[in-house]
Amino acid sequence: MKKIILATLISGAMSASALAVDAGSGTVTFTGSIIKAPCSIAPGEESQNVPLGQVSNVTLEQGHMSSAQDFSIKLQGCNLQDDNEVSITFEGTEAVTGTGLLQITGDAKGAAVKIMSTSGVQIKVNDPYTQQYVKGDNELKFTAALQGLEGVTVVPGDFSATTRFTLEYQ
Repeated sequence: MKKIILATLISGAMSASALAVDAGSGTVTFTGSIIKAPCSIAPGEESQNVPLGQVSNVTLEQGHMSSAQDFSIKLQGCNLQDDNEVSITFEGTEAVTGTGLLQITGDAKGAAVKIMSTSGVQIKVNDPYTQQYVKGDNELKFTAALQGLEGVTVVPGDFSATTRFTLEYQ
């Protein structure tokens, strides 16, 4: 009788471990960085994707612009006592010298990305733009659009543009 119970227990344990192996597994990796600043950049805000959509080449002719899309950078736990300023610089390759527009890459040609404040003021690539921030949590709000380059033929195709932003607190 003892042998039958022992055999049943061993068989049951082997079946349970076989089921556990087939249940799946994976890994979780935590990444980030520690920065020397009065505010933290909220998780997920340090690397974003802003879709500008499928824009007609006719819309961009003669330097016209697509509809603007909103994006923001959220700051957390700003620990200064008084209202202060933060300067943000969107770094990248300028499409045409002096325009302040961000160059696109890919098959599409004749357009560039225009970064703006929420009031529509252009924020030129590689030039600092200053905003106020307060103690606690803040949201730096912006818009971006695709703009045709004047005097250049707009060529349809896929594109992308990447900018790196840096913050400087004052």
